[in-house]
Amino acid sequence: MDREEKALRYARINVWLTGALLVVLCAVALILVPRAMRFLDHAEDTLTTVETLAETADSALAAANNAAETANRLAADNADAVSEALEKFNSVDFATLNKAIADLATIVEPLAKVSSFFTR
Repeated sequence: MDREEKALRYARINVWLTGALLVVLCAVALILVPRAMRFLDHAEDTLTTVETLAETADSALAAANNAAETANRLAADNADAVSEALEKFNSVDFATLNKAIADLATIVEPLAKVSSFFTR
């Protein structure tokens, strides 16, 4: 074989191998591209779901913060009123109050007897 025939033979082998490689690459592309597209669609749906969940979580956190602020305001507003009521309650002289109730009972008892006399 001379040099030209060897070059021609190697060129043919090169063309066949290149063609086979092209066929393999096309087959791989036909198999992988649809799978990649499905994967990307699924990833997009997942990201959309994650974004929706993040928005829902943000609004839930905002609502919880508002509720906590309202509870804090309510506690602060009522703390003064409760404190004032406790001061008034503590300032009551119970001994004098009990004596006044006993005096009232001694006054009302004869009146009750008189009124029961008229109801007979």
